Amino acid sequence: MYIPKGNILIEDVVLTFQDMRDMQANLSVDEFTGYVKLALETSCAYLFYDSGAVIQVLEVDNDTGIVTLQLEQRLINRIKLAEISCSTYVTSKSVVSVFTGMFAFQPLYVDYEVTKRDMPRVLEKLQDGRYSGLLRLSTREGTYYLVVNNGEMVRDRFCSYYGEVLCGSDEVDRILNFEFDSEGATLSVYVERADEIESKRAAKEEELEKIKTFRVKSDGGFLRAKDIVKVDTYVVREWNMDMKNSFSVEIETPDGSLYEYKCQAGNKFGDRAGLPPEMMKKMGLSEDDIISMRPL
Repeated sequence: MYIPKGNILIEDVVLTFQDMRDMQANLSVDEFTGYVKLALETSCAYLFYDSGAVIQVLEVDNDTGIVTLQLEQRLINRIKLAEISCSTYVTSKSVVSVFTGMFAFQPLYVDYEVTKRDMPRVLEKLQDGRYSGLLRLSTREGTYYLVVNNGEMVRDRFCSYYGEVLCGSDEVDRILNFEFDSEGATLSVYVERADEIESKRAAKEEELEKIKTFRVKSDGGFLRAKDIVKVDTYVVREWNMDMKNSFSVEIETPDGSLYEYKCQAGNKFGDRAGLPPEMMKKMGLSEDDIISMRPL
């Protein structure tokens, strides 16, 4: 999924982790609305802001284009030791609101050869379905991006566009009415019904709430099982897992690698996860490294 650029504040600037965090602090103070793009090794992360607060974090796989919801803290833990290519784009609240639902978008039209006569039917379908999402119209003159929110095209009274996104009423009407030198255009529409987006968001956020972050604690011993990770009993209780028997968990290391192991409840671990030295060595972990974990 391609996320159109807004108005550029910075673009493809390599920052240290601390500089990136300082930038985020400044955006918060300035009540920034828009999004920050972080270019990771195999994906891009997008932090969406509304009036200085991060309201959604999405990650787009570079190969597949699949969009997933992420926790901000989980993302931060993965990039602490790296320099990151950052871009920051200004948009309106309405554009941000639609973009945060991109994880749920489905293709309604893909490379559809559309004419001026076809467009009213397309718009009626979007309105009747109360769809939210993104339209891309490609012509000989260029490519145009428009945003639809709950069946209505997003229009801005005071701004004609945000980067690649057209939002001024005159500009939106010009494109929808085919007021350009082209006989036809290719239309792609990626949307989902507004109520379905919220339903999927609630389910995803409930799943993300199960992800916990821990500091690694070396936990060995002669009789200690070498393939079991231990976390505090209160965490197992929050996960609603069996307190007496082991269960499977997924562990994400700071470099983004994923591992599956068995887990058991333990006493007095607090915010730490007890890992045998052999397990730590296999995952390339050291004492006090930050890992994320969720039950499977």
